[in-house]
Amino acid sequence: MASKKTLPITRPTLEPFAAYAPLFKKTIASGMLTTAGHVREFERRTAKYLGVKYCVATSSCTAGLMLVCKGLGLKGEVIVPSFTFSASALPLLWNSLTPVFADINPKTYTIDTKQVEKLITKKTSAILATHVFGIPADVSKLSALARKHKLKLIFDAAHAFGSTLGGKHIGVFGDAEVFSCSPTKSLTTGDGGIVATNNKALAEFVRLGRNYGDDGSNDILFAGLSARMPELSAAVGLRSLQKLPANLKRRRAAARYLTVQMQKIEPILHFQTVPKGVETTYKDLSVYIDPTVLGYTRDALHDFFASRGIMTRKYFYPPLHRMRAYKAHHDSVNALPVTEHVAKNVLSLPMYAHLTKVDMNRIIKTFKEFVYARKKN
Repeated sequence: MASKKTLPITRPTLEPFAAYAPLFKKTIASGMLTTAGHVREFERRTAKYLGVKYCVATSSCTAGLMLVCKGLGLKGEVIVPSFTFSASALPLLWNSLTPVFADINPKTYTIDTKQVEKLITKKTSAILATHVFGIPADVSKLSALARKHKLKLIFDAAHAFGSTLGGKHIGVFGDAEVFSCSPTKSLTTGDGGIVATNNKALAEFVRLGRNYGDDGSNDILFAGLSARMPELSAAVGLRSLQKLPANLKRRRAAARYLTVQMQKIEPILHFQTVPKGVETTYKDLSVYIDPTVLGYTRDALHDFFASRGIMTRKYFYPPLHRMRAYKAHHDSVNALPVTEHVAKNVLSLPMYAHLTKVDMNRIIKTFKEFVYARKKN
């Protein structure tokens, strides 16, 4: 029997080349390969979509976060979750800031606002929260904390272009929200980032900072980066933005179908909680495997899926405070029990806009095979 093709955990949803050809042709004809017409149009359209005053395109979300931290003049300590992608805290190290790791909410996996307040000291200059797998952090409580303690509030919105909270798009909150446009995201440019802000001075700083800190006078105003978005990337982004509503609809439908069908097999199976008033991008569909309740482990399920050619991801594992780059910044007295538990027990399933019903049924059938085999034992 021929083996089935590997089912990837994620893939970009792209159009045929002909859809991009006119935009590519225009770029090549212009001779302008970075930060020209397509980039400016991409910035204008994303700002309009989000309902924010300024969007600045960068080469990556990481670069965007680096420039935002520098542009806001942060000093000392920044409170950040440990259950997040490594790029959330790398910009802090690059700006000589000290990450202070906070625990997470056990249901949404977003930063625990109660612990955030306990971690605030005279050294704290900002809170950097992540919208995890597309589910927004508790924006209301974090905003109140930032106002109360006169802190800057930044959101790593890498997963959340298209997510909404109370009818508003993620992108309008805090001092800045920074998106990723990598191939795994709902809005892709191939690679890239978007800084969204209502702060005119910060937007201008990021515009200069992505171009070495050069204001066009050949005088470097500050130590910036080479972090411009290429025109061809912006062209891909313009098409991706046009298809975003339909792609989000498909992702959400796929997530609902997988959730319902897998819970029919295992009724006590839990997924990441989507709070009331939230629409998520489902950048990842994360299932929680509690071995004390289910009788099997996340790792066992991961390995079984792998044996059947289905890719899943132990995400985020290990959490940041367990990584070598951050160990020196973690106070062992500040335990992160929920982060530790969730990191060891959640599994991200395949998720992308063009995931077919055949693919989804393959995931469900494999899960059923795994569960029933263990119940027999």
